[in-house]
Amino acid sequence: MNQEHLSDDRLIELCLEGTVSSSEVQHLAGCVACDVRRSKLTDVLTDVTAAAIDEADAAFPAERLARQQARILSRIDHDGRPGRVITFPASRTSEPISLRARPTTRWVAAAAAAGLIVGLVAGHLTHDFPVGVHPAVRPQIASQQFAATSMREASVAMTDDEFLGEVEQAIDSSGPAALRPIDALTPRAWEVR
Repeated sequence: MNQEHLSDDRLIELCLEGTVSSSEVQHLAGCVACDVRRSKLTDVLTDVTAAAIDEADAAFPAERLARQQARILSRIDHDGRPGRVITFPASRTSEPISLRARPTTRWVAAAAAAGLIVGLVAGHLTHDFPVGVHPAVRPQIASQQFAATSMREASVAMTDDEFLGEVEQAIDSSGPAALRPIDALTPRAWEVR
């Protein structure tokens, strides 16, 4: 509300709601300009309401409303009755379908499931065994395993954003110059957020 006059938005609210504070009543009693603006807005809103009612009456004549009311009442009458059952055409199979599986099919399915389970268990058990590694290479494998373990521990302690930031720092400092233009176009995880 402006100190001198009431805003148009507030005057429209007063016309629509009808709730006026005591300070606004005093202002409207003392300010002829605001009172005239409010009465003009009231007249305009009354004209718009009347025009909308006339258009609605023209769009929905009494006959159409009566037909709609009759349809609604007929649907209400049908609600108390039991529903209609619609039958579907029967299938044209003369032989009954056998739901029993053949013994051969069962054996094939059991063999496939057993092979899958044996493969998963064997892969899981033999995954960590180095096969045929030369003794001179074993310290290198041990250092790689230590690096992987420390990387897992570091990833648990860091958030994703911190980890990605460290990866980008490593790439930026030692990355090839040919890839830097592509890197400049790639959005960063913390920039997207």
